[in-house]
Amino acid sequence: MTLFACMCNQPQRLAEALAPVRPVLVAPPPIARWGLAYAQSGDVLLVRTPKASSVAVDLAAPLAEVSTDCAIGQSIGSTDGDGLGGTDNTPPFRFRRWMFALTGQPALEGAAARLVDHVPEYLRRNLKGRTPGELVFHVFLAMLHDEGSIDDANLPLAATRRALAATIKLVAAEQANAKLATEGGLGNIVVSNGRSMVAVRLDHPLKLRKLWIRGERTERDESFRGVLLVSNGDAGESKEGFEDVPAQRAVMIARDLSVSLADLSP
Repeated sequence: MTLFACMCNQPQRLAEALAPVRPVLVAPPPIARWGLAYAQSGDVLLVRTPKASSVAVDLAAPLAEVSTDCAIGQSIGSTDGDGLGGTDNTPPFRFRRWMFALTGQPALEGAAARLVDHVPEYLRRNLKGRTPGELVFHVFLAMLHDEGSIDDANLPLAATRRALAATIKLVAAEQANAKLATEGGLGNIVVSNGRSMVAVRLDHPLKLRKLWIRGERTERDESFRGVLLVSNGDAGESKEGFEDVPAQRAVMIARDLSVSLADLSP
């Protein structure tokens, strides 16, 4: 399973900024399904491919044809073993201006009903698939709903982080109540409302890199700023410039592209 997420300040130049690190964004086969979510004019649009592939897939390829300053791409490997298919089970997931991806395959079968009970009815109607990732996303949305902030375009990063932390805590509690095995875990989580982004490193490696573009007469064009996160990607020849995100930490990317790390606890 491969996941990437990025933000920048010049939507028309995102594909150019990603060009030097494209090997990181290629998901290795076998692939069961893959998708891309991106922000455009205040909406979240999806490009999802539920078909299996026996060859590698460049998750960022659609960005060459769209203009966006925020995107999340994810592939599900055929060996990940969830046995699901179809567009509704293909990540990333969205609700209004929110987009979400999760890399793990947590055992939720015995806890799903109790988790759904925490989700308001109007959010339940958006549950279309059967993946743990989509359910965890709606628990997160329920946390935002409880705080009255689900439609706040300028939601503080700290509020997003608290909602994610509460979601992770609730999922773990319901797994414990159902006596479910916790092997595999939630993996890593990325969520964005198109204006800011929070990524949480839980069970899988997560790498961070600043994006930049070469200027006409300088090494870097200082007018461009961007940030890239990659989970389970093989940096290969593009490893230079990446740094590891510490375990059990949240990466918070603000509207101005500033990056900070924080604890998961509220």
